[in-house]
Amino acid sequence: MIEKLKVLDDLKIDKNKPLIVAVSGGVDSMVLIDLLYKANYKVIITHFNHQTRKENEKERDLVISYAIDKNIPYFVYSLKIRSGNFHEKARNERYLKLKEVAKTHKTKYIVTAHHLDDLAETVLMKITRGSNLYGYAGIHKIVNEDDFIYLKPLLENTKQEIIDYAFKNEIKYLEDTSNYKDSYMRNRYRHTIIPIMKQENSNLLNSFNNYHNQVANAFNYIRKNAIKHLDGLKIKLNTFNKQDIAIKNEMIAYLLEQYEIDFTYDLVIKINQILSNNKPNQTYNLSRNYVLIKSYNEAFIEEKTNKISFEVPLKMKENTLPNMKKITLLNNISHNNINKIKICYNELTLPLIARTRKNGDVVKFKYGHKKVKDLLIDLKIPRHLRDDLIVITDSSNTILYIENAYLNETLGNENNIYIKIGEDK
Repeated sequence: MIEKLKVLDDLKIDKNKPLIVAVSGGVDSMVLIDLLYKANYKVIITHFNHQTRKENEKERDLVISYAIDKNIPYFVYSLKIRSGNFHEKARNERYLKLKEVAKTHKTKYIVTAHHLDDLAETVLMKITRGSNLYGYAGIHKIVNEDDFIYLKPLLENTKQEIIDYAFKNEIKYLEDTSNYKDSYMRNRYRHTIIPIMKQENSNLLNSFNNYHNQVANAFNYIRKNAIKHLDGLKIKLNTFNKQDIAIKNEMIAYLLEQYEIDFTYDLVIKINQILSNNKPNQTYNLSRNYVLIKSYNEAFIEEKTNKISFEVPLKMKENTLPNMKKITLLNNISHNNINKIKICYNELTLPLIARTRKNGDVVKFKYGHKKVKDLLIDLKIPRHLRDDLIVITDSSNTILYIENAYLNETLGNENNIYIKIGEDK
């Protein structure tokens, strides 16, 4: 029996604070809104018409009729999902609208009618597809995300308990006929897999609830400890490599989540292998927009950018390069620009050139020559930064200076020229 909404009682939610409730017109959400209304919570109904079935209008009318009868504020949205993964796109649209309503009414609480049968189905689907501990735990009663709190007060109640409550309290609802179509993965679990499992264990749903609680508790403990070992949104590899495998994997999963990158357990293991090997610099494509960068003692995720290659003749005074960096050439320095780079030389072939580095670049020292690639490795300049370094040469391609890496001291000392990179501070 459904006696009270324990999760709301435990949170001690102020009953004057609006709860934004998704109500479809099915038995689950109609029971939920009735329970909230009878418990004197301040509720706002949000209904979505997906325009996929002839029953959609009847469901809309039922929800509106209930809201008017109980004097509950309501919003109705018509959604049209034209292509792609219908369930995922529809879910994203619903939550976008729910958040808009919550913002309008200055509340952070969004309430949905997920129940224990939903939890069991979700756990099985996650196991089939692959996930991390958070996913394997299934649906969570309380989720804090994007400054909102998502609540599922019926999560420990079975579908049958919800139906029994509706019958006892004479609550009107409509059946969603799409729930019986086996073209949807969730329905195949609901109508085929779970009934077989119940033959082996009549208390199956409670077993799923116990499983959920144990996995969720383990996840919460591991995540709390994983976050402690992160440096903001960076993984320090000397710290990472000292951790247990569970903490390592969760550090990776947390980082991926912050960039909303879909991932599987296989991807987490692949990244773990990259971070644990002896190669100091690696990159790995995570998605169309993001790349993982491993650079010496740290790893992080960065948005993909198109590298800009250029070769620009420099004029005296200030020059703006294609990458928007500024370079100023000076024949002498004043008291307020003493931090400029001084290049000594006997003879240069003008004009000077500012460019990005090229394959085969070589720099000269008093003891001999060295490839620029090897120089940057020796200096442990991260690989993802190397292509952004400014190289200054004369017109005969003699390298005079590499930003933060090299100054040519083999050119003589009869004349001087000064270089400033960036703005005056």
